[in-house]
Amino acid sequence: MVRPPMPRLGFGELLVIGFVLLVVFSASRMAALGNAMGKFVDSFRKASRGEGFIDVKPERRLSTPGEAEQHSSPKKS
Repeated sequence: MVRPPMPRLGFGELLVIGFVLLVVFSASRMAALGNAMGKFVDSFRKASRGEGFIDVKPERRLSTPGEAEQHSSPKKS
């Protein structure tokens, strides 16, 4: 079974879709939506490059026995 190709959207169709979106969502909501989409795309690009990650694992160090005694709390006599 062969599917017919999807029709391409021209300028007129895109203009009508934009007008309907503007009527359904107010202009202020459209601006906020565009801002949120821009932030999403920016963070997605950074994540795909591996930028902006914070390593939350603490650095593991091996301590010597003398060092462990220095960090222990002093005993009250």
